[in-house]
Formats: sequence, C-alpha cells, structure tokens
Amino acid sequence: MRLRIALVLAAIAITTACSERTLSAERAGSLIAALDGFRRDAHFTIATGLPFQSLSRCLSQNEIEQRRLNEFVLKQGWVRYESREAFVGFGTKASCTAFALTPGGMAASAQWAKGRSASGQGIVWIVPIGRRELVRVTKLTAAPDGSTQVEFDWKWTPNDTGVALQMATPNASTFFAQTKKSRASCRRADDRWRCVLAPWPTPADGLGELPS
Repeated sequence: MRLRIALVLAAIAITTACSERTLSAERAGSLIAALDGFRRDAHFTIATGLPFQSLSRCLSQNEIEQRRLNEFVLKQGWVRYESREAFVGFGTKASCTAFALTPGGMAASAQWAKGRSASGQGIVWIVPIGRRELVRVTKLTAAPDGSTQVEFDWKWTPNDTGVALQMATPNASTFFAQTKKSRASCRRADDRWRCVLAPWPTPADGLGELPS
C-alpha cells in the first residue's frame, strides 16, 4: 500500500515538473495579466484653470461643449465655468472661459491623479474609466532562443465612470467594444516563468487615453 502511494506521489511530482517546464495558455495569461505594464487604467483628462482659446480668440461655451467629454464632465457636476486671463492674437489680453472643480468635483478628484499641463498653466486631472482585461491567449510559439512567444487578445473594461461615458459619448462605446491584439515574450528561469510585454501596437494602446 505504501509503495503504491509513493508511486502515485512520484507520478504527480513528475507531471507537475513537466507541466511547469511547458508554458500553458492559462499560465501565460495569468502571468501577463499580473504585469505592471498590463495593469494600466484607461482614462480621460480634465484641465482646470486653463483658458479655452485658439491662437486668435477665446472659445465660446457653445464651442467648448461641442466636445462631448466637456459636456459630460459638466453634466456630472464635476466642473463649473470661470474666467481666466489669456493672451490671444498678437499679445492681446482677454478674459477666456476655463473650468474649475465644483465641490462635487473636488470630492470625486480623490480618485483621480493630478498633473500639470504641457504649458505649465492650470492642472490636468486624470480620470480613470476602466482597466485592461486579458480576453484570451490565442497562440504560443516556441522560439529558437528558448523563449515562448505569446499572442493574446485584450480589451478595456469600463468602471462606473466608463459605463456612464458609454451612454454619453459614441467614441467611448467604440473604445470599450474593441478587442485588441498584443504580444509578450515568456522565458523560464530559476524554475519560474517570467513574461515581458512587447511594445504596444500603438501609443494610444499603451497610454490608455480615451480619444477626444
């Protein structure tokens, strides 16, 4: 009886070791989904304290609200209008419309990241709207260098703000509906599999910013 148990345990150990030496699609998917480079939020930005202007003039509120994301954040009650001094044309000063956070926006901003605009004027708020989700591993290829090349499908999965955006802006619906393709390289070292993401096919895929 003891001999039989020992043989069963040995067989299990051998099977486990062999399975670890060969990367399965399920294991590859788990490793890729856990990478910091994969676990990025999708987002859009709100700029506060930054005048809405072209090179020659201030933009009207109607022009501002033609951008669906601006209309969305106003309807969410996160921002209000204020006036900011700006230079338009050939050094002419003008009072242009800008966004400022409302009390509701200040409360919501506890979940946002904060940065500076490229001009250094105003504040840019980075609003998370979803996360990457690995849909499936589609192909595993053993490479001559001993690595396993992994091809996989992924998509953005919306959070509550992302769901609300889908109902407000057509481009958000398209953004979340798309299934995208990417690759990773996995290699076994020190009895463990480690994966490295290939560069994302487009900068937008890597950054995760919702198109305007």
